[in-house]
Amino acid sequence: MGLFDFFSGSKDDTKSIDKIKRRLMDQYRQTHERYECMDDLAKVGTTPALEALLERFLLRVSGPTIDEQEKEYCYKLIGSWGEAAIEPLKKFILTKDAVYFPLKALRDLAGDEVAVETLLHAIKDCDPGYHEGLDRLREIVSNLRDFQHERVRDVLVSLLTSRSSEIRFYALDGLAAYPSDQVGEYFAARMLDPEESQRVKALAYELALEHGLDLSQWSDQLTPNMPPSYVFDAEGKLQRA
Repeated sequence: MGLFDFFSGSKDDTKSIDKIKRRLMDQYRQTHERYECMDDLAKVGTTPALEALLERFLLRVSGPTIDEQEKEYCYKLIGSWGEAAIEPLKKFILTKDAVYFPLKALRDLAGDEVAVETLLHAIKDCDPGYHEGLDRLREIVSNLRDFQHERVRDVLVSLLTSRSSEIRFYALDGLAAYPSDQVGEYFAARMLDPEESQRVKALAYELALEHGLDLSQWSDQLTPNMPPSYVFDAEGKLQRA
């Protein structure tokens, strides 16, 4: 059934879009049917149709390859809305999970500054004290790692004191891409903190080695407690022992 089958004999776009959306969000339908639904919504081309299309990112179907391919196709269709998609994309990112592809589409249409601003706004509403809030915070931080931006760096630094070791893990991973003089002290702090988890400490050492971070200012403090698999070279950078 195609687009015109839905709209023939009816001027109620909302009901028609809702009907397409129900089929799109049915994980038990054949994948070609969901592709057809996405095409139908793209042909409608209205904001409600885009909002219905975006819901596909919230659905997981059996078979990770099929699911990823469908979401990639959905992401590509968003471009047909052009600039009209920007506000619905921002709204989705601010209120929903599964923001990777919507964020990618927003970057395409509005640029990195708008994408960063949207993510930073979204992170303000994440409450890490609850499981649901922690899941959303994890996803936002994971996507922040793709940007090198002063405000992003500052947020990642603030998250190094999160109660969640996983959030600290993601924050360190994002900070590793910044210059040593901007992040070296934070890596040293994680390595030296006696209450830090071994997993986060291990990541700090590996990232410092991989990115050649200059830790010379803290080498005297770090050396006595450093894992035996690492040594400092003459420039204060970690090497394999």
